[in-house]
Amino acid sequence: MADYERFALILDNEDAALGPAAVQLIDLGIDVLYANDLDEASLLATQERTRLGAVVVPASFALDSVEPLLARVCCQLQAGPRGLVVVGRPAREELTRMLLRRGARWCLEEPYQLRELRFLMTAAMAVADARERRKHLRIPTEMTTTVFMGRHRKEVTVHDLSVTGAYFATPHPFLEASALSIDLPLPGGSVLGKVVVVNAKTADKPGRDDVPDGMGVAFTDLPSPGAATLARYIDDWIGRFRL
Repeated sequence: MADYERFALILDNEDAALGPAAVQLIDLGIDVLYANDLDEASLLATQERTRLGAVVVPASFALDSVEPLLARVCCQLQAGPRGLVVVGRPAREELTRMLLRRGARWCLEEPYQLRELRFLMTAAMAVADARERRKHLRIPTEMTTTVFMGRHRKEVTVHDLSVTGAYFATPHPFLEASALSIDLPLPGGSVLGKVVVVNAKTADKPGRDDVPDGMGVAFTDLPSPGAATLARYIDDWIGRFRL
């Protein structure tokens, strides 16, 4: 499995028990640092400053610890407070207001899917805001659709999606450089367009362990109405994880 080559620092407390989240991050290929208090978190953040990508705290995080957290830990992140992720039950309104005023953005409410955790860590580790990097961020999906190459058609699952491309899970992908027609059934309406296959993963051409066999595609022709529908869908999906 691909390694992020950056650490996620988990600052836990007795009420949160973020141990399971730490295990999940390790399973995702993300190196984890674990701290039980701010002093330990500050020391670890300083030691791994060049490789620290995100900080994870529980939704029950103490209000009087927010300023020390930002000043001593989040200051070590390239993304600053945008690299902070609040995990757990819905955060208190006062905590949310405090974090938003200081530039924090991300939250992950329980229960959550592992792919959602992966997305949040990718977004949090981004130096630029995720909306600015939207063309690079792929959101996980599970929608099914059909793609066409001439008279040939193939049922696929849309494994992930961005404004510039997608990954279609299928045991028998089309060859690289194949030109396809697509119809994405989004809630805001169908998005019709054309794509080209840029890579393929099969049993004899392995890739990341957590990615099913299939093909990565790039949009080559996406008319304006469809592009706007796709952008709104991605913005709305990302918005679920905003504080």
